[in-house]
Amino acid sequence: MFADDFSTILDNPSKKYFGLEMPVFISENYSPVLKEHWGSCINNPVDYFLEIQTRAKNMPCSFISVYFNIPEPQDSKVDDVLSSCAEVLKNILQVAKVPLMIKLSANAAWDIKLAKALIPILDREVVISPIQAANYKEITDLALKSKFNHKFVMRTPIDINLTKELNILSVDNGVNASNILIDPDMGCIGYGIDYGYSIIERICLARQEGDKMLNMPIIVYAGEEAYKAKEAKSNDFAPSWGELNERALMWETMTASALLSAGANICVLWSSNSLEVLAKEFCEVVCP
Repeated sequence: MFADDFSTILDNPSKKYFGLEMPVFISENYSPVLKEHWGSCINNPVDYFLEIQTRAKNMPCSFISVYFNIPEPQDSKVDDVLSSCAEVLKNILQVAKVPLMIKLSANAAWDIKLAKALIPILDREVVISPIQAANYKEITDLALKSKFNHKFVMRTPIDINLTKELNILSVDNGVNASNILIDPDMGCIGYGIDYGYSIIERICLARQEGDKMLNMPIIVYAGEEAYKAKEAKSNDFAPSWGELNERALMWETMTASALLSAGANICVLWSSNSLEVLAKEFCEVVCP
């Protein structure tokens, strides 16, 4: 069941929420498991979005994240790429009936250009992610000029002090603290998840002690991180590692489960199968 809007999610921080994410750009490294899972729709961003929207409507999925994972092009192609991204967003907005997250590339400088191309097109409130220390002012300035009450995911590299500092800087720049989500950055199982886990725990402890600049929902991108791992997308392993489809599902669900158990409030996934598995574990606190 999709949330009514992101305010519903942010107003209920004691619950757990899931989102499904679709990368706009399907690279050669895109997992064959996901290619099989989603089918030919992945070749067209609007079709991909509609498939997620259809599948997820009866699941504990609260929103869809549209991931503009477009590499920064050569200077001569910048305008064409930005125009293409804007067209994709326009087409998705025409068919979207659910809360949206607009996720940028995580390249701080390139994301400023992406934000300038995408934010003016928005016809509703969305969450803009990820915003970093290197671009928070430019992107929030642009979004705050909008007539919509956009939300912001603030990402810092696994450091509680940097997390708090970026939240303070953003609030000083005009962002309402209630519109901030914390992305503490993370890895998946086998690739540094223990660091992300410990930082989430520390943020939760600081929250309990009354730190207002860390008292925001924590969001984790378990799907993206899990499918970066070769174990989730490669068959080049001994038979004892198990069948790839099952292994990839385990990599994503175990990553998500660990981070939710650490205290994360919102988890973004890439496979609806993972969402179904996790719902059985977290359903009582997931379903809005």
